[in-house]
Amino acid sequence: AFADLSGRQTSCSGDRLEFLGRNAGLDRPASLERKLSGKTGAGLDPCAALRTSLEIEPGERTEVVFLLGEEASRESARSLVEHYRTVDLDASLLEVSEGWDRVLGAVQVTTPESSMDLLLNRWLLYQTLSCRIWSRSAFYQSGGAYGFRDQLQDVLALAVTRPDIVREHLLRCAARQFPEGDVQHWWHPPTGRGVRTRISDDRLWLPYAAVQYLRVTEDWAVLDEEVPWLDGPVLEEGQQEAYFEPEQSEERATLYEHCARTLDCSLEVGSHGLPLIGAGDWNDGMNRVGHEGRGESVWLGWFLLMNLKNFADVAESRGDEERAARWRSRAASLLVSLEEEAWDGEWYR
Repeated sequence: AFADLSGRQTSCSGDRLEFLGRNAGLDRPASLERKLSGKTGAGLDPCAALRTSLEIEPGERTEVVFLLGEEASRESARSLVEHYRTVDLDASLLEVSEGWDRVLGAVQVTTPESSMDLLLNRWLLYQTLSCRIWSRSAFYQSGGAYGFRDQLQDVLALAVTRPDIVREHLLRCAARQFPEGDVQHWWHPPTGRGVRTRISDDRLWLPYAAVQYLRVTEDWAVLDEEVPWLDGPVLEEGQQEAYFEPEQSEERATLYEHCARTLDCSLEVGSHGLPLIGAGDWNDGMNRVGHEGRGESVWLGWFLLMNLKNFADVAESRGDEERAARWRSRAASLLVSLEEEAWDGEWYR
């Protein structure tokens, strides 16, 4: 991380205590009256304090550029600082603004409710991209992890405006899948350390998102992109989850095969002909319903039904007739169970 005053700083500190001074406050920081020591590093109450002196004549204006950023290495950070010390910043800012306009202005909604328009036009999509996709931080999740289901849901909001990001994320998620078909519920880059669980809906968001992406873009070539699997220990009987850093397998498969395997490993049903809920079915709070391996999920039944029908069409278009027939057959029996076993006449149980 770095901070810069266009190279005009005469002293600096990474210590908030030094900047404010003991028993001092923001209204009169001690650093206004003395040079900063240059102290930075771990163990301090962190801040970025840069000091410079300006002489301004009556009626005169001056511009001070404060640069704050982050890079992967010290060398890259220095390069970025040097670049922005000389670049036309007005042009750079215009480029950023125009970039956001292309994303946020592509779809415009007009409703009788102006507050709804403010949300839908720019704000929600900005939050989705900047916070959920790039920062991976929102609501109760400020840890910077990717959630398998979470970001696959979020990224679909960008299918029209930034389909390249959706494509990239489909392949990223496929690479967090084990050859058995299940996936990491969440993982932290860059190591990929995360949790393998029995949560049942995570994996199904991959074919769901892939179908939505194909409907918008017709980029069928993405299904032929080859992606590695993860290697890691299978959960033992009775084990609900395991936190570890998996290895990347040397074996690779197409995105189509990754999607197909999620469906193939989701077909087991319980005594009512409904899919097993596992450790949660989008509602993680229902983890105790299925921890003994018997609980079933009506919600998951509908979600799986939709996925089976949609992806059977994809399989047929690729000549995978055996899978298409099997998935359609299972979808038909699932629909019967949902309507005859799960419906009580007024509600789905």
